[in-house]
Amino acid sequence: MAVNNVVVKCDVCEAKVLIKFQVGILDQYPVYYSCPSCSTNIYGNILIIRKENRLDFQLHNATYEGGMDGEYILVLSGEFPSFKMLPFTKETLMITSFSPFIRYSPHSGQAKHAYDVLVQLLPSFIDDEWKKIERIANLYFNDKETYLESEIEKLRKSPRIDMSPYEKDSSVSKLVTTMFRSMSSNNPLQNITTTDLDQRLSVIKQTNLNSYEELIQVFSIEDLLYIQKELFSVFNEFTNHYRYLSPVVYLEGMGRHLSELENHEGLNTVSFDRLDRLYQNMYETLLSNSTISIMLDNLIVRGSINCMNPSINRGRNVAGNLQDYISLTKGQKLNYLSDNDNVISHVFAGPLSNDLRNPIGHNSYSYDPNTQLITFRSNRNSQPTRRMYLIEFADKCFQAMKINLMLWDLTVLIKKLIEEE
Repeated sequence: MAVNNVVVKCDVCEAKVLIKFQVGILDQYPVYYSCPSCSTNIYGNILIIRKENRLDFQLHNATYEGGMDGEYILVLSGEFPSFKMLPFTKETLMITSFSPFIRYSPHSGQAKHAYDVLVQLLPSFIDDEWKKIERIANLYFNDKETYLESEIEKLRKSPRIDMSPYEKDSSVSKLVTTMFRSMSSNNPLQNITTTDLDQRLSVIKQTNLNSYEELIQVFSIEDLLYIQKELFSVFNEFTNHYRYLSPVVYLEGMGRHLSELENHEGLNTVSFDRLDRLYQNMYETLLSNSTISIMLDNLIVRGSINCMNPSINRGRNVAGNLQDYISLTKGQKLNYLSDNDNVISHVFAGPLSNDLRNPIGHNSYSYDPNTQLITFRSNRNSQPTRRMYLIEFADKCFQAMKINLMLWDLTVLIKKLIEEE
């Protein structure tokens, strides 16, 4: 794989940055950085025109310039973490001579599988196949049965003439979620599976029928379909961001942890503004649709969908039953979801945090684009200032996607239980 060295010049202050990147399997490398001299945001794409063996630069606020001499060095990678902005010296030129591919290339069987699936397969799958899945999902949400069956049949290896409602649900669900399962297969959010839940609920149906019937009466099929439509919008948005998030997905897939990274490594492909919008949308959607998760925990852990944990006391914002929970704000709901006694909902506490969402919503944060350090400041004295790097924040978005996948699976399970009655 050839290493390209290109110099781009800031259109404002004319500071020159040597961008180093290794041409791999990607045809397009997004780039985003702040000019270290004048703080102008420089962003766009570097395109690999393979048939013509050339590069095409689509940059805003900077211009491609030949040569190898720059004032700064930026290592660019769409697949792996890479060095953040560095001053141009003999030492930094030597350090950056080892490309991200060399440092993160797969060696173990697990890492090779992660590279093949997460780096090579998924980007092309998103480009080539996701629109077809989106088309099928829209038919499903809009109850276009005839067209839905026809579109599913086109993708089935073993065609069937007729499908029951659950088979349709199962087919659509598999099409929608397979890609996201492959992203999180090496580190699922929790050990409990929908099969485990189904078995537990089967026991509850036999031993506590009244509580079981309460469960399947909370949502109608139409309600669950609406929830799935909202969850699908998160999947859709995540696919639009995958090319920025793939380094954290790949790291997890190969068995590496973010804590192993040095502070000088990060993401040079995306702005914090883009990711904070993704995070806000995920936070809002996931907590708005969290009732299905907490009601299952209430039933499985505490015996009834209306049995909220009484030890969680937030002043006047106490939920005595499920309806009270539904009336809470999203931030208040997170207190109940984060309860470690829960077997399902406790996973909300990792990716989603009021300490992140509230400062973002109130513009009470600062971002240093060169160090990629985000500082979240609270308006409350009781909440300390929180700091994290951009790549850590990107991982929060990835982990939130897993919650979305979990909620989708729960809707499929509850729909199946309703249809079996």
